[in-house]
Amino acid sequence: MKQEEFLVVTRQKYNGAAKKAKPLIVGLNFTNACNLKCKLCGTAADRPLADELTTQELYQVIDNMVQAGVTHMSFGGGEPTVREDLIPVVRYATRSISSVGLVTNGYLLNEKYTSKLAQAGLRQVMVSLDGAIPETHDANRGEGSFEKAIEAIKNCLREGMSTRISFTISQTNFPELKDVLALALELDVALNVQEFRAGGRAKGRNELVLSREQRREMQRYLFQAQKKYGISRIGFENRYIISEDENTKKICIDPNLSDNFYDFCVGCFTGIYSFFLKANGEMMLCGRYAEDLLGNLKEKKLIEIWRNSEILKQLRNRENLKGRCGNCVNRYICGGCRRDAYRTTGDIMAEDPMCWRGR
Repeated sequence: MKQEEFLVVTRQKYNGAAKKAKPLIVGLNFTNACNLKCKLCGTAADRPLADELTTQELYQVIDNMVQAGVTHMSFGGGEPTVREDLIPVVRYATRSISSVGLVTNGYLLNEKYTSKLAQAGLRQVMVSLDGAIPETHDANRGEGSFEKAIEAIKNCLREGMSTRISFTISQTNFPELKDVLALALELDVALNVQEFRAGGRAKGRNELVLSREQRREMQRYLFQAQKKYGISRIGFENRYIISEDENTKKICIDPNLSDNFYDFCVGCFTGIYSFFLKANGEMMLCGRYAEDLLGNLKEKKLIEIWRNSEILKQLRNRENLKGRCGNCVNRYICGGCRRDAYRTTGDIMAEDPMCWRGR
């Protein structure tokens, strides 16, 4: 298919998907408190926010999200396990949301606590690991934290939970990517790779961000690993690689497939299928975009915000993309990284500064 025809087909499908945008996936910052002081923490987690949601408010917010159609909710932070009400809130969430996960440093996931989470209905856990060896991981999170993370992974597996390693890749651990994958395979868990951004406690550490060349190398390596071990075993922020993924392109232009979530790839999910929630109930998008502008789910209905927000309408319109992203033939199945665009320029629709395609 010629580029012009590919653009016409993917534009039509993308616009159909955007018109039916649904808040399917939410990352809930359950608390801003944390039991560690990681040097590269992207949120500078430390103490709870003064106005964090109470247990009862969390129940109401969960009901609000369920009414809007949320199908996956992930408890993050901060460190969610430091809140004493995590187990009852997990139990409440799993009654009405089909997929509920936990992102944790693993420090408190001993056998007893992990068992209680499993009994509450939790079935998915991602444990943060910053390297394949204790020296790398502990340099960021503190002495003994690598051992705690590995113990947590084993405890989750013992409870039959779907378990992943969450690996944030930067200049500090880029050489260990292959070893981290080998460790994941050895432990029989999946691997999820996300890229370091210089925010939070690591603000100003831009020298630790991957170069375009490293990002291309990483994505091509993980793309091949997906082919070998399966997409369920390897996850990563796979924007740009779609320019080399002929199979996904064929799926996206298949006339027998719809423009629904499982049939068409819109690339960047934020504001189309996903959003984040601060510990006080305020909605935001990836990269903290629109923080304090969308509304608080204690007070507003999610479904109304999702349908009526002018901010979300502008974001979903890929005709608003600028620079290289606005001229890219893959803009309707990629969209670039809106977080990186916003982080570097203050404009959510600017071109993605880290895209390696054609460079």
